[in-house]
Amino acid sequence: QIGTPGQTLSGIFDTGSFDLLVLSEKCSSCPADAKYDPERSSSYEEEGTVQRHCYGSGCADTVIGFEKVDVGPLREHRQAFWEIIHHQIAVMDFARFQAIVGVGHSNSPSMKYPTMLQSYGIDEFAFCLEKGDGAPGWLYWGAEPYLHGQMAAIPVVGKHHWGAVLKQVGMRTAGGYSKLLDVCRPSCGAIIDSGTSLIGVPKKQLKVIEEEIGHVNQDCSNIDALPTLTLNLGGHYFELPPRSYVVRTPSPRLDTSDYGLYRILTFQPKVDMVTVCMHAFFGMDQSTQHGPMWILGDPWLRTYYTIYNRANMMMYAAPAGADCRPQRYLNFVDEADNVNVTALHLLSDEIASTQPAEPVVVDLKAARNPWSERLIPGIMEI
Repeated sequence: QIGTPGQTLSGIFDTGSFDLLVLSEKCSSCPADAKYDPERSSSYEEEGTVQRHCYGSGCADTVIGFEKVDVGPLREHRQAFWEIIHHQIAVMDFARFQAIVGVGHSNSPSMKYPTMLQSYGIDEFAFCLEKGDGAPGWLYWGAEPYLHGQMAAIPVVGKHHWGAVLKQVGMRTAGGYSKLLDVCRPSCGAIIDSGTSLIGVPKKQLKVIEEEIGHVNQDCSNIDALPTLTLNLGGHYFELPPRSYVVRTPSPRLDTSDYGLYRILTFQPKVDMVTVCMHAFFGMDQSTQHGPMWILGDPWLRTYYTIYNRANMMMYAAPAGADCRPQRYLNFVDEADNVNVTALHLLSDEIASTQPAEPVVVDLKAARNPWSERLIPGIMEI
């Protein structure tokens, strides 16, 4: 809620950005049903600085102000925020949120006021997305140190983002054969990003991965024959099985079952919407100080309960149970790269036991591209 009295808005909590942006009534071209109206709030304070925020999905013109902001039980009486007065972010016209809530670990390079995390004094929070169509996601505020020992500790190497070193990307076939791919050698920079709907992969590496995956049948009938993606993230090994990296997306299909002469002559096609299965990777090209950039978005957060810790600059990850709570993580490769087959099978079984019968439906019109600043030429420090 924002303002006095509180105006309720839905927001996307984005680990890839820093600032709080809300759709404003000052934006006459914004079609959202619910928008923040400063004229209805007695606690609104105008600052007046105008700035353009650019994200992977487009740009927004904003003006800064101060306002009372409540998120669950947390309250800040004078939080700096940006009102969106014009935008070119198409996804905001289709999605069901009116605010972008940045929860990056540091401050925005252009921001002179505390972020929301800094205002609330939040040093640790966690994300998990339940599996299944329309299932909720969960954001847990506050520290859970008792969980750290049961999870994989991933050092944060990003200066601005929740980034980690990614190495040894591989595939394991349904028959159990494993191979390392010729990607991320010696390393890549990977961001675990709650603001991205899919998985971003360097374009050249995506070609390698697509060759290994092979064809995904539109009806998902071969999903159990597809390989499992394996990742070494921060020195720990993780798996993304096919039901994590395959999604179903609505697609129009021409129905010719009831085509009479009149329909043919007047061209009145009957179009049905069907769901089509496809992998959830998209190509991107951005270099980081640790190599080409990957972005692990919602498919990761549906598979792994992930803790973000600002104080220790660590992330902690473990398989997410059916109730979105973390299960015990088992590292199946030791420091000498020896595979512990028992641990591998236990981890795989743990992940498989919570996978949905069918991949989740993702409407690509409402899919969120990386909210982090637009990709830039050269090397971007994550």
